[in-house]
Amino acid sequence: MKKLIMLLLLLFLALTSGLLKAEATSSKPVPSEVLDKTFLYEVSRHLYRWYLDEIDVESITEKTDLICLVRVLDMKLDEGDKSQYVEIIMPAFKLVVKLKKADYRIDEIDVNVKSNGFKINNVARYVKDFEIPPGCVSVALNIEEMKSYLFKTRNKCEFPSPELYERIKKAFRKEFSDVLLKRTPADKLKGERITFISPLSPVANEVWAYLEHGKFLMRCSSDIDLTNPEAWEHESLSFKLYDVLNQTVVSLDETAGSNSFLTRDQVGRALFNCVVLGQRIIVFAAEAEKDMPRPGGK
Repeated sequence: MKKLIMLLLLLFLALTSGLLKAEATSSKPVPSEVLDKTFLYEVSRHLYRWYLDEIDVESITEKTDLICLVRVLDMKLDEGDKSQYVEIIMPAFKLVVKLKKADYRIDEIDVNVKSNGFKINNVARYVKDFEIPPGCVSVALNIEEMKSYLFKTRNKCEFPSPELYERIKKAFRKEFSDVLLKRTPADKLKGERITFISPLSPVANEVWAYLEHGKFLMRCSSDIDLTNPEAWEHESLSFKLYDVLNQTVVSLDETAGSNSFLTRDQVGRALFNCVVLGQRIIVFAAEAEKDMPRPGGK
């Protein structure tokens, strides 16, 4: 019985992580922008910051090249949706990265959603080797050059403009207020609310924020580029809020079937990106002059 349960669990994890592919390889050629080495370096930098561990880096020290296998995915899309999907497989790290270039319209809110390039949509690890899908284009990245690039740019950060921060803070206030009002007496909601926001990524339309009061982590994502002010004004922006104290586990196996938890490793990465690399902002300001972003938790 235990073996059967374990087998079913592994099957479930494989399905939910996207390792058993439902998507077919498209006959369309792989876009040249995805094969560009600078772009693949940026994808690697995002993985370096959010997913890779020490053991991953050590595993490629004796290799000459990092092989990236890229293919176009044939997705079933709604009528009028011209979005494109590609997948990058990195066998050395046992990672599968799905990317999307959004191009569609939301009539309900009168918005054209069009990203300025391919952005990471999902990242999944696979434990065992699997058969490489057909139609992949292989790109070899020199390991030493890539490691040098990752090291030099490990602290490189891009942040919103002051004008965009105002829109972000407005969106944060609404999301945080809904939660805080339920958990905190009104008389204790007065005063500053310190929030740390992670840097923006050129290859991912997501940003993380950490609210000190209540120990909340929030993931914000959108198909609209987050540097576009419209992204923070419409319902197309997705918020996922985590109570770090009560929604953190050592392994997601403890809560199989639920996507409401983060691992300690994920929380650690988010806090590093928000508190150490990120910027400090006052979402609920006690004084107007304090309501400006401050670098690196200072």
